[in-house]
Amino acid sequence: MIKIRASCSVVGDKFSPTVFAKISPVKLIAVNEPGEIGNSGRYKGKPTPYGAATIEVSHKAEKDWSRFDDLLTVLESCIDALREAGAEDITLMCSLFHDGQCNFGFSQDELKRIAALKVDLPISCYNDDLLPENEKMNPRANPS
Repeated sequence: MIKIRASCSVVGDKFSPTVFAKISPVKLIAVNEPGEIGNSGRYKGKPTPYGAATIEVSHKAEKDWSRFDDLLTVLESCIDALREAGAEDITLMCSLFHDGQCNFGFSQDELKRIAALKVDLPISCYNDDLLPENEKMNPRANPS
C-alpha cells in the first residue's frame, strides 16, 4: 500500500505572501516575507533574502490520492496570483510512503495538469517507518 503527502513550496526573491493574500483566497502556511528575520535554519536571526510559503490541502500522508488532485485544483486556481506576487520557484512536492513495493503513476489528465502549471515535481519515496505511528499502513503494537 502507498500513501501520499503532497504540498507546494513557493519561493521568490520578491515573493510577498502578504501581496498574494490580497489577490487570492488560497491559504498559505509557513510564510515569510523578504527581509523578515529567520526563525530557523541558515537565516536564523538574520534577514531572509527571499519570500516563501507552503500550500497544503492535508498535513498528513493520505491513502486517498484525491487529495493530490485537490492540491492541483488549488494550484490551478492561484498559479497566476502566485507569480504576480513574485513567486519564481514553485515546486509541487510529493512524498510517497510504502509498506512494501512502491509502484505509482499519474494519469494522463494529472500529467497534463502538472505540465500546464509549469512547476517542478520532485518525488521522494520512503518506507512507512518514517511516518508517525498513527499514519502507518500497518501500525505496530506498542513494544513491551
